[in-house]
Amino acid sequence: MDKATPSIKKWLAFGWSSFIKTKTISIVFSSFFCIIAGLLYWLLLRIGADLVIFPFIAGFFIVAPILIIGFQQVAGLLEKNKIPTFKDLIAIKGQKDKGIWFLIFILSLCYFIWITDALVIYGLYFGIEPLPLDHTFITDPALRESLLWFLLYSGLIGWVTAVIGFLLGVFSIPLIIHQQLNFVDAVSISVKTVFKHKKLMFKWALTLVMITSLTLVVALPLVIIVFPVLGYASYAVYADLLINKDNSP
Repeated sequence: MDKATPSIKKWLAFGWSSFIKTKTISIVFSSFFCIIAGLLYWLLLRIGADLVIFPFIAGFFIVAPILIIGFQQVAGLLEKNKIPTFKDLIAIKGQKDKGIWFLIFILSLCYFIWITDALVIYGLYFGIEPLPLDHTFITDPALRESLLWFLLYSGLIGWVTAVIGFLLGVFSIPLIIHQQLNFVDAVSISVKTVFKHKKLMFKWALTLVMITSLTLVVALPLVIIVFPVLGYASYAVYADLLINKDNSP
């Protein structure tokens, strides 16, 4: 990464160029998640549980830091002019890999709490029966009101949980992978860095949410491209704000 002023446009450009260099292994890896998401969508739509799709989409942002571990490793190799392999995407490397596994546990626990709470809220408003998202939510005032409250309460819980996941994972993962820091030090630096560059990091988080949400809702097959690009871009964020420290905030 060069030492120009940090910018989201530059991060995404780095993500795209890294994807082009590794498109074969990147597409194979991200296709796995695309297939899982597609099967989940199909299952929920088949049983008429359309509304349950939204908590699962929101939950993606909680576990997203876990899913980019491989892309962080590959991006680091590209920066050293090394040729990455598919193994680099799926193997957790480093002397401090216990920190990565503990972070995976924490974020997975957050995801479990989020999904559980969302389903409980769903049950309070709609019962235990699957409920397809159709015109009745517009024509039925009671259902319309329940939908609004469900989205509000579940959205608030999801937002809080996703923020926690973002603070914990956005910098701690590359710090553990590339600088071999322990879990506590990596998380501490991650949180401090987010708050130090809060405006820029807010814009980055918003960019991630907008691009990912649009992809998951409107164009799921594009996950095989969008996911690697954002994963590699996350390395550029780390490189800009924690390696090129002479950059202005």
